[in-house]
Amino acid sequence: MFQVVTPFPFLLDFGFYAPLLLRLTLGVYVLALGFSSQQSSELTPLQMIYRGLFIITGISFIIGFYLQISAIIIALLLLVLIFDRRARVTPEVARVELSLLIVIALSLLILGAGPFAIDLPL
Repeated sequence: MFQVVTPFPFLLDFGFYAPLLLRLTLGVYVLALGFSSQQSSELTPLQMIYRGLFIITGISFIIGFYLQISAIIIALLLLVLIFDRRARVTPEVARVELSLLIVIALSLLILGAGPFAIDLPL
């Protein structure tokens, strides 16, 4: 049987930190969506609720607090943003970006918070 060995086996030691990188990336992106620059006079009440949820879940992702609940909430919110134009927080965000963020959120749902988080696995 033919086997291929990874060219950088020492990098596999840092796999423990992968959820941390995903969590921080998603948290910063979601916070940026919550604080995106659109005139407050143009915001509908629905968009204000979405922005508030983005800010709360973004902070939750960054500090690693109730991460799996936040991952479910943000995955559902991003699905709504993909299919409902009225809920768009910013017009610049493409559906492909939102789809990638959903994949990150669902992977964090399965992987957990990772290191340096308030949530700890039992």
